Amino acid sequence: MRIIINGRGLDRAMNGIPRYITEVISSLDKQSDIVENEVEVVIPEGTEISLSLNNIKITELKNCKAWDFRAAEAYAKKNNALYVNLASKGVVYKNSIATIHDIRVLRESCGLSIREIKNYLKIKISYTLAVNNAKHLLTVSEFSKKEMMEYFQLPSSKISVIGNGWEHLENLVSDESIFDEYPDIKKGQYYFAIGSIAPHKNFKWIIKNKKKHPDTSFVIMGKVDESLWKNNSTEFDGVTYVGYQSDARMAALMRNAKALVFPSLYEGFGIPPLEALAYGIPAIVADIPVMREIFGDSVHYLDVNDTEIDLDQVLQEKVLLPEMVLNEHSWKSAGEKWWTLIKKRNER
Repeated sequence: MRIIINGRGLDRAMNGIPRYITEVISSLDKQSDIVENEVEVVIPEGTEISLSLNNIKITELKNCKAWDFRAAEAYAKKNNALYVNLASKGVVYKNSIATIHDIRVLRESCGLSIREIKNYLKIKISYTLAVNNAKHLLTVSEFSKKEMMEYFQLPSSKISVIGNGWEHLENLVSDESIFDEYPDIKKGQYYFAIGSIAPHKNFKWIIKNKKKHPDTSFVIMGKVDESLWKNNSTEFDGVTYVGYQSDARMAALMRNAKALVFPSLYEGFGIPPLEALAYGIPAIVADIPVMREIFGDSVHYLDVNDTEIDLDQVLQEKVLLPEMVLNEHSWKSAGEKWWTLIKKRNER
């Protein structure tokens, strides 16, 4: 069978969706019978990627406007292939599987700025194309599946769930030079938070909690997407904000933290708590449905409406060992599930 996978995003910073694209493709490359099939990853011409594959061919397609439709999909159609899009993007080509990681933007459409409204409309059009045209949809949690079913009035059979993993940490060497650059960060004495600097990540909870507990130390790592959100970095008074950092520096900060704090109000999945558990670091997460679904009793929960919580006391609560979570949510498992889905959908 012929499979064309859209690899656009492989050259981007390794977080969120680019991480998912990279790790799923890497895991697919390891499937035992993939060599018996024609599987290609297509990328825009001139894209520099570090991903090395043994069994999946990488093909560059001429760059152009609307590349996903005019190049990637057109190439799949020309070759009568099943088209797989791992990013949250629309599709026109019918013989396709489209991934929608979450529909947060569609759920939170009230009170948006002009710039945010433009992004909302763009995403709504994209997701609607995916829903109306793809032969099958994929998302990363049962929570997101339920959201999609309700919003788009879809049957359960239209959507499969394949989550994220953690093995990208296995060969990662920590870069502890971050502690030289920020000497105020003392190993083992701070709570670590990571994510894009956007309102739904709820870093304001940390700022408010810091004011109630001045002796508590926090480190926040993340990048501001200025195309969507204005830079709020000046609001981090009293908290060490280190901006975007490499995976190696993230590893150093995560491994030397007292715990990860993840107060996000909305997630499709939530990779940072999974990374914390993989490193043996406690995770304190917002008590929202998707966190309960993914992590069960292996993490600590916080009420995001209560900013007076003493995190040191939260850590005294007993939690279960994370082995079951790490086994269930792995890139190895994700690759196997994706390959099963691809073969199944290609037969129809």
